[in-house]
Amino acid sequence: MAMIKIEGAEVVYITEGWNFKAKASVPAKDGGTRDEWYTVWTEEPITKGAIVDVVGTLGTKVEEFTGRDNVPKTTAAIHVNDAKVTQSAGAPF
Repeated sequence: MAMIKIEGAEVVYITEGWNFKAKASVPAKDGGTRDEWYTVWTEEPITKGAIVDVVGTLGTKVEEFTGRDNVPKTTAAIHVNDAKVTQSAGAPF
């Protein structure tokens, strides 16, 4: 099994049940940064806007959605299963 570690991710959206969407900035090929999105599955309580570190089992899933331009799109979504979530050491609180 592959493990994934995400540092300094922001909790952007919490769904009913045991998951939330997190966003983290990662280095881009052009030297800048880009946002990468994760679906995190955990039973731990979490609040929207929190800055967290996540460690768990890596999973991917093909998801379809309609983009802002009303065109159907397909993406490989990153899921973190059995996640351990902690407050990020870089959090401002």
